[in-house]
Amino acid sequence: MCGPTRPADLHPHLRRPILAAKITPCWENGKIGEASLTHPIGVGSTEFHVIRHGKSIDRRYLLHFLRRPEIRTAGQLRMTGSGGQRRVPASFIKELRIPLPPLDEQRRIAAILDQADAIRTKRRQQLNPLGELPGSLFWSNFSANYPIVRLEEVGTVQGGLQISRARAANPIEVPYLRVANVQRSNLDLSEIKLLRATDREITRTRLIAGDLLFVEGHASQFEVGRVSLWNGELRECVHQNHLIRFRASRRRLEPRFAEIWFNTQRGATHFRRAARTTSGLHTISATTVKSAPLPLPPIEIQRAFVERVEHINAQRSRVEAALACDDELFASLQSRAFKGEL
Repeated sequence: MCGPTRPADLHPHLRRPILAAKITPCWENGKIGEASLTHPIGVGSTEFHVIRHGKSIDRRYLLHFLRRPEIRTAGQLRMTGSGGQRRVPASFIKELRIPLPPLDEQRRIAAILDQADAIRTKRRQQLNPLGELPGSLFWSNFSANYPIVRLEEVGTVQGGLQISRARAANPIEVPYLRVANVQRSNLDLSEIKLLRATDREITRTRLIAGDLLFVEGHASQFEVGRVSLWNGELRECVHQNHLIRFRASRRRLEPRFAEIWFNTQRGATHFRRAARTTSGLHTISATTVKSAPLPLPPIEIQRAFVERVEHINAQRSRVEAALACDDELFASLQSRAFKGEL
């Protein structure tokens, strides 16, 4: 580090302290903040390091220093313990050496970082309402105004192919989708695996544009039943048995409309309630998907709603892109600040 340095001051006094969560994964997630004390005497969890700064260092300057990704990474490497109970030792905090310019300069640096961080915070606050809006609109527009149908009334459900060594003898190699590829309203196709199958199996499980893929099993009860739409991203693709395919009757149901519904809190409730739990894994069956309830307005209204949601999602994408730029700028400022370059 450039310039004069001091170890972090851990001696108690009456200044408002900084609290740093020391247990994994809180430390890695950057849970470090200022204590908000309304009384001169307070107590806290033993899972925090209480950092009381001296008069020679500005509290906000110290806070920004401790939140740096480099500090979190270094602390993670010093963790003691095992499994999910690893902790950053107090010795790591005590031994940190901090660039210590004059107090006025510290305050100037902290003010710049505060301002940049406030921009990021406001941008993030825009994301949550945009993410929740489709579900809110769906419920308010369709929950009481239209009939509720079971998915099997408006399409067909199909299980996938089981993965086993016996497949090595099959004649055709084909790409297939697995649970990792199907996120909530999003397909992750960064890694596509291959299996060997027969002509009959491929015909039965081949994906076509408009198919919905439901996750059949997951360790989290909140992820079982998550669904994403296949838009024909690959010329040929099948799916494994841990994904359940639904193919809509397009005259009655717009697949994107159903995807939006089943990925909302209310739409996903059916799968959480119906899921069976075995050895920590939550699972649903093809029967669960067939019986999933769905409000069904006329197809023209479904398509109009999908168009409205696509507009909301486009707004969300623009905000996410802007936030990525904000994060990049903040990281650059943060790096320069403690090298004496800001």
